[in-house]
Amino acid sequence: MKIQKIISLDKETAELAAKKSNFSGWVRDKLRSERNQSEGLIHTNHIRELEAHTEMSSRELLWHLEQRTQEEIKALVSLLKKI
Repeated sequence: MKIQKIISLDKETAELAAKKSNFSGWVRDKLRSERNQSEGLIHTNHIRELEAHTEMSSRELLWHLEQRTQEEIKALVSLLKKI
């Protein structure tokens, strides 16, 4: 379901908007792109914090996880959720 929003444009931005074949779709894509970049930055910061805390690279951490059984991984995830 699409929800209509009204935006205000000046003369210059109205002319730019008129050149878009699907201005609403373009705005939706830009909003999603901004959200994805923000989430990517948050994800990157979390990875850096984890690497600093464990003194291991994400590659090393992944390697160690891959050496574990499904049961061990489930137990680890259970512990992490409690933190």
